[in-house]
Amino acid sequence: MYSQPWNKITRSFRQYHRLAAVVAAVAVACAPMPSTSVSPKRDALMTLRTHIDSLIERPDFRTAEWAILAVDPASSDTLYAHNAARLMVPASNMKIITSSVALAQLGGDFRFTTTFSARGTISNGVLNGDLVVTGRGDPTLSDHIRGSARAAMDTLADSIIAHGIRSITGHIYSGADNFPGAHVGEGWNWDDLDQTYGAGVDELLFNEGVGRVVVHTANGDSLVKSAPAADPTADYLSELASALKSRGVRIDVGVAESVVPNDGVRLDTLFATHSIPIRAILPYFLKPSQNQIGEVLIRAIGLERTGVGTADSGIAVASRQLHAWGIPRDGYELHDGSGMARADLISPETIVSVLSRMQFSPDFAAFYNALPVAGVDGTIAQRMRGTRAQGNAHAKTGSLQWVRSLSGYVTDDDGKRIVFSILANKWTTPSSVVTATADSIAATLASYRKQ
Repeated sequence: MYSQPWNKITRSFRQYHRLAAVVAAVAVACAPMPSTSVSPKRDALMTLRTHIDSLIERPDFRTAEWAILAVDPASSDTLYAHNAARLMVPASNMKIITSSVALAQLGGDFRFTTTFSARGTISNGVLNGDLVVTGRGDPTLSDHIRGSARAAMDTLADSIIAHGIRSITGHIYSGADNFPGAHVGEGWNWDDLDQTYGAGVDELLFNEGVGRVVVHTANGDSLVKSAPAADPTADYLSELASALKSRGVRIDVGVAESVVPNDGVRLDTLFATHSIPIRAILPYFLKPSQNQIGEVLIRAIGLERTGVGTADSGIAVASRQLHAWGIPRDGYELHDGSGMARADLISPETIVSVLSRMQFSPDFAAFYNALPVAGVDGTIAQRMRGTRAQGNAHAKTGSLQWVRSLSGYVTDDDGKRIVFSILANKWTTPSSVVTATADSIAATLASYRKQ
């Protein structure tokens, strides 16, 4: 439906460097001529390109790597290109890929289901057997999404009691290892693993994988701190057990360390819960750049499409989706769903391609509105204020040491939506200067007028 115009865009930015050389030669040859010999449209475009060049060619960026692409997908015009095909560490710009593939593969209406079952008989308020909880990665049982994760867990405990259970003689089990393998992303830095933003995920997830840790001080006091849960599923089940006990439910054995045995004993479903749809989850993912939702999504993509809920299987599905969108395989290297892995590599061409494709998605409005808005909310709430980009640019940020990224959409002064990607790696100047430069580029695009 839209492959032909995108092919024009692809040819346009791949030919840009050859075109730029020709334009430069013409400019030199025509230097003595009156300025009226250059059309207003060409003059405005050359001014835009010259200005962005001046921003990234500062002496203090001598060692920095910039890769930038800005296109007008409606006209197939490349407005600016610099190292557009270069693979760069994207940081949280990886979330653009994850969310786009999730919408394409699962759909905006997709909801995460969690099933609660009895493994045994219920008589006179006693479950003679085990309580089994089967999760598929619901990330929404969190303070940020539900207001209070513990209040939400209390509601689940009330639902169990409402099904006639006041005592459990057996274990509280996880029903399936739907997210097998490592809880954290491949290639994550060790230094990040003890931070809350580096918490792992599993098929059962409580409060974004952040648990409570009791720390005993030297003077004998005890402090409760937040830290990544060593085992997210075990933490979820422990929180459920605590909520049940606080309501007077007797649990004779406790939380099991393993998945429920596959021994043929029947599971009777008590009830199932369904999360809000993915389109409603996206603002909690993209605006604050929430890592655990990204890791859940990439595993859920794998689970729903291949039956294997690993990051590798999700990445394989993502690669097939990118191929279906006509994106060259040499334009990306994916390793997780959040962008925490420095092994992730993406080019501006790839990001702009995905952003352009998303404009044709039935869920584009949800995707567009879930992105941070310059000067308004999310990770760019304090950025680009007082510029034409404020309240205009919808863009995803990315931030790791020596990595900054800003990619998304901005409407120019002609009212046309521009798709852009600005990736920066490796510098010695203060990071704030890199961030300010990316903001200046976005603001420049917002002020662009052809005539």
